[in-house]
Amino acid sequence: MEVVARIPRALAVTASEDDCNLASTARVTGWQVELTAAVLRILHSKDDRVAPVRSWLKTWEHGGWATDNADLGAEGVRWGASDVTGNLMATGSDNDQNIFAKFRFPCHPVVHRAGLGLAMLTGADKNAALDALTCRGTTFRAMRDALIPLVIEPSPRSKGSLRDRRSWDVSDALSRVLARATYLQWTSDAETPTCALVPLHDRLAHCDARGENVKVVGCDPRDPNMDDVLLVATREIAVGEAITRDYNDAPRLKECRSDGALRLLLQFGLPPEAWPKGGLSKNGDDKSVKS
Repeated sequence: MEVVARIPRALAVTASEDDCNLASTARVTGWQVELTAAVLRILHSKDDRVAPVRSWLKTWEHGGWATDNADLGAEGVRWGASDVTGNLMATGSDNDQNIFAKFRFPCHPVVHRAGLGLAMLTGADKNAALDALTCRGTTFRAMRDALIPLVIEPSPRSKGSLRDRRSWDVSDALSRVLARATYLQWTSDAETPTCALVPLHDRLAHCDARGENVKVVGCDPRDPNMDDVLLVATREIAVGEAITRDYNDAPRLKECRSDGALRLLLQFGLPPEAWPKGGLSKNGDDKSVKS
């Protein structure tokens, strides 16, 4: 395998034993909780040894769709950006179906309007779009209380209590983790792939019909002499061809059934030029023609 780039292993974020232990106290468990815990731990650590990776994490500006409330429309739009609670992922509750049923809303009005907008943007079925948004919110609420203690100094915001602002930082971190996570494969076949966040790989474009041309490989974690994560070619790369990854193969939330353009926009924030040609059918299936 031809090595395209070498990335210091110390910059790749994986969950430590402490992160996994903390994540196990959440109402939902899995890679998304563990990696979010790892990101929050590093961001709020005073340890100079993690300063380089902390600097990288602080460069993250966006996560998936609607991490920035401006995605929900103009400030004055009813049930839009001005009506969210912190951000879209943190808006609403697990009791929304009961609370808003009398108003004939299937969930919180902001989430409902966002689901309609998301469906319109991607060509997905509106129920599929709403289910995907609801899944993200449910996942966040199930891990929020376990991870709030990791937020030592919350981001400055114009509203919200101290706990609210710490909570919203957890949701922001989760959205950014979802948008960047990948599987780190090991050179040892005996090692199970690890969910990780890897610099450079998180910035690659989505592949076309030819498929991704690189993947990330970690050397055997038991070998102390191997300090790099390798970006290796998976096929011959033509001169001038973009280096790409397949975001469809990235880790996903266990309960999320979104796919195609819906998933590429919502989870990764990828623009229309990355979406499958032909969009989605009314039932949410990918209609793109694969060569």
